[in-house]
Amino acid sequence: MVEKRVYLFYGSDSYLIRSKTFQIITKYEVDDFNVTIYDAEETNISNALSDAQTIPFMSPMKIIIIKNCYFLTGEKIKKEINHDLDALSNYIENPVEETILILNAPYGKLDERKAITKVLRNKAEISECVPMNQVDLASWIRRQLGKENIKIEREALDEFLRRVEHDTEVAVSEMKKLLLYAEDLDFVNLDTIKRVITKNVEDNVYEITNNILDSNRSKALEIYNDLVQHSEDPLRILGILVNKYREILYVKLLIKDGKDKTDIANYYHTSSGRAYYMIKNAQSVNMGTVKKHLRRLEEIDYQIKTGQIDKKIGLELFILGT
Repeated sequence: MVEKRVYLFYGSDSYLIRSKTFQIITKYEVDDFNVTIYDAEETNISNALSDAQTIPFMSPMKIIIIKNCYFLTGEKIKKEINHDLDALSNYIENPVEETILILNAPYGKLDERKAITKVLRNKAEISECVPMNQVDLASWIRRQLGKENIKIEREALDEFLRRVEHDTEVAVSEMKKLLLYAEDLDFVNLDTIKRVITKNVEDNVYEITNNILDSNRSKALEIYNDLVQHSEDPLRILGILVNKYREILYVKLLIKDGKDKTDIANYYHTSSGRAYYMIKNAQSVNMGTVKKHLRRLEEIDYQIKTGQIDKKIGLELFILGT
């Protein structure tokens, strides 16, 4: 069986796309000098195709990677490039033997109506890269720990899953930390997970927001300080807080405009369960409070960036002053 010379890795799991790309580089033992990456959002693919058709330098193989292949999907970008997709189709039909062409499309789905997608379906090796579901991720966690003869209790496993939120890259990173911490342990319990595994930052900020709106400042401050102790940048936390308040504001406006849970789920490309809590949050606070907090956050952002106030203290003052 003749091996493919064109690969397409697509889907919502960017980590898995990168991993599969690296596996191809490793499989063909191509050195860094003969691996070139092009970004379809910034460079015309004609440059990549010209490169693909030149012989490798002192090596039997070369690899050309084109990342962010938005033209295979319905995605729109700010500044679209007039890519020569006919030239790409012709190349895929007749690839250079010494070149491996890898297309990366970190998007949910391909546009099957496009001619280029049909050519790829016929000629390329295609892998869909999606995050593991809860059952598969739970099995993966048990396997990783089992290799070191470590068991994990059910509550601890559930907390690990909740904290990594099906994000493969986060799961791999956090598992490395857990294995280092638990190398002398036979059993991982809930307390170990809480001590070692970083809680999802957005989840934490969501809790900070809810506690602020419930006037529970001490709990909000406790969560904030815990994030800072885990080396989270206060500016990043501030940015997520601003986005949360803007979300509440926009959801309130959508509700006022007569939109329901389904409309809001579609608007934010989220699940109906998530939309339910977004609506519940928006309905629990008045518009004046949301706008006041949002203005204060924007003021603090300006003060931090102009050196008027320390970033950690700035957010602490916001929480205490709400």
